[in-house]
Amino acid sequence: MYRSLVPCMLFVALGSSGCFFDSGHSDGPRLGTLLVDWTVEGRHATAACRETGADTVNIAISTGHETLVDEFQELCETFEVSVDLLPGTYLIDATLLDANGVEITTTVTDRVFIDPGVVTTSAVDFPANSFF
Repeated sequence: MYRSLVPCMLFVALGSSGCFFDSGHSDGPRLGTLLVDWTVEGRHATAACRETGADTVNIAISTGHETLVDEFQELCETFEVSVDLLPGTYLIDATLLDANGVEITTTVTDRVFIDPGVVTTSAVDFPANSFF
């Protein structure tokens, strides 16, 4: 699964002449990609999700100042999701949920630094002792 958090762009008309200039490059910051890759009891196996009652994983991404950047859920059996982010340090909080949206594990936290133009992986495992 791939998600994009690209900021909205503003377009400004240049007077009434109808002339526009394109420099051919972007002056904005280049984005990096965060790949969150999770396992259940060390396995990338659909059976592990079913055996533990995990339906989805809730992922919350925040800055080092704990400002929420994004929060979303993916099916447990997907085992990975990509998100484009501005360069910087982020905290990744991941929690497994059952089919009713109830937390069934403790939250696993990872800290990553996103570099522009680079894919950074956050590997998260939900071991047996993380389940309630």
